[in-house]
Amino acid sequence: MYTKEQILGILGKVYEDSRCIMLGEQCGGGREKPNKMLERYAKATGGHYPAIMGIDLACYGLQLPEMGVGSDEWNETIAQLTDYAEKGGIITASSHFANPTGEYGIGGKCRGKFGGPEMWEEMLTEGTELNKIIKEELIIDGKFLKELDDKGIPVLWRPLHEANGSWFWFCGRSHSKMNWLDPEYLRRFWKYIYNLYVNEMGMKNLIWVYSPNVFTGWHGATDVLYYYPGDEYVDMVGVDWYTQNKREINNPCHSYDKIMSLGKTAVLAEFGHQGELRAPSGSGVASQEKIFNAVDMIELMKNLKKQGLKIAYVLTWCGGCGAIYSIGKGEEALSDPFCIDLDKLKKLY
Repeated sequence: MYTKEQILGILGKVYEDSRCIMLGEQCGGGREKPNKMLERYAKATGGHYPAIMGIDLACYGLQLPEMGVGSDEWNETIAQLTDYAEKGGIITASSHFANPTGEYGIGGKCRGKFGGPEMWEEMLTEGTELNKIIKEELIIDGKFLKELDDKGIPVLWRPLHEANGSWFWFCGRSHSKMNWLDPEYLRRFWKYIYNLYVNEMGMKNLIWVYSPNVFTGWHGATDVLYYYPGDEYVDMVGVDWYTQNKREINNPCHSYDKIMSLGKTAVLAEFGHQGELRAPSGSGVASQEKIFNAVDMIELMKNLKKQGLKIAYVLTWCGGCGAIYSIGKGEEALSDPFCIDLDKLKKLY
């Protein structure tokens, strides 16, 4: 099992090395257990396992509030994550927090409208109704992370991911008729979570990862540095990128260049494909692999590194959004010396 310092050191080395990249994958929704994802990944790649495992604590993953603190399911999940960490795997976690208004909208509890400065002010004020609701979920997430923390298991913790967008309630603009929120509210929310977990709950092994969505000039998102909370609250940086034409990571708005300019190890915290690169729903792996497959993804990563973009790891998202099993040619891709899987991670470091 790696320490926090060892993980930062390993990722820093891969970040500076143009000859390789670490591969990770996100566990699926519906409270999918870590071992289920690993089993499916191995089947799709000829026996390989990812060096990074992604989990979501909320509606697109483990659904901790519904699972129940200390339940048998909770304990089983902790045990499986512990086993993965003891085998040398690295864990990253996000949480699609539920909209504290209870008006979730279409697509999950993390969606729906929130509001402007007055609602954010209320939510960030200790003891208000909105504050009690969001704090309850934060504490449930915190108890889960604290169990891993107490075992000495570092977690790459990615709160408020994609908050420079307009699709989650905690984004800088939660609906089209809303003006962009003053980013100071998002920075305050980040610091609120940081203080709760680090200073109040005493977590020592969290690695804080800032991961906005790539910005391509589309009105639904804004600049990647929009809500950056400050160097003292961030250990690593990255972007979430769902490619459509293999160019959007830096063009036209220099998203990744800006992330790299922060001087911290950077990653592709979420990666997948969409638009013209995604086969019609229900058409199957055979159709998808003709358009964009795992080998295409690795070639894309090689080209990005050749262009001078430093990337420590790429985490493919779950399901049809980019999971290795859903795009095909997994075994061929993972056999490339460029790729660091779990076995190679242990041999190298």
